[in-house]
Amino acid sequence: MPSSQSESDYIRTTTQNFISRSANLLGASNVRIKGKSIVQPNVTIHGDYGASVHIGRYCYIDEGVVIAPTVVPISSDPMLPGDNIGSGSSSTQADDGQSSSPSSPTTTPPSSNQKAIHLQIGSYTHIGSNTQVQSLSIGSSVHIGSNCIISPRSKIYDCCIIEDNTVIPPDMIVPPFSRVRGSPGRIVGSLPECCGGELLEGCVDDFAVFVRRVLGKDAGNGCW
Repeated sequence: MPSSQSESDYIRTTTQNFISRSANLLGASNVRIKGKSIVQPNVTIHGDYGASVHIGRYCYIDEGVVIAPTVVPISSDPMLPGDNIGSGSSSTQADDGQSSSPSSPTTTPPSSNQKAIHLQIGSYTHIGSNTQVQSLSIGSSVHIGSNCIISPRSKIYDCCIIEDNTVIPPDMIVPPFSRVRGSPGRIVGSLPECCGGELLEGCVDDFAVFVRRVLGKDAGNGCW
């Protein structure tokens, strides 16, 4: 969380989102944030790829995060241009944890032979600082640490923890209640069912703390 904050540093929407004035919402008409979410400084959200980015309620997007839709080829004809973003040899994470090392994705708009895929990020999800997201979807009650790479075509289901510095390779599917770590990311454990409620409460608490610091009022009072 930035060390110095004031209400003037943020745009406050009618649905009580707080968007840093130094955040970049490119193609803002394609970016939908449901409410009571926080977008911190130097965040870039790419709604300019021709696909929508939907973010749920009570999400916290920390400083330096880049969010972009997955880009895929329109045609499978190898003679046509348009390699996929972040393409390369990388296998889906298997239950036994075997996966090849992924390449770091680049955020490049789709070419004439590519298209972007709608990106959905569920409610009560935290994305840590300097993380890159290009997945197909991220569920609700997900905690993604700092300095992570969530590669193209990957999916993270509900109630997961992605630890700091993790690289989720392209095409990896993270099932619900998983803990993921490493580069490439591997499922290293499962989470108890109560974890979903704890992650939800954590995001609600983060919003309340933010409101108290920035506005000097309790998030439970008035219009909150």
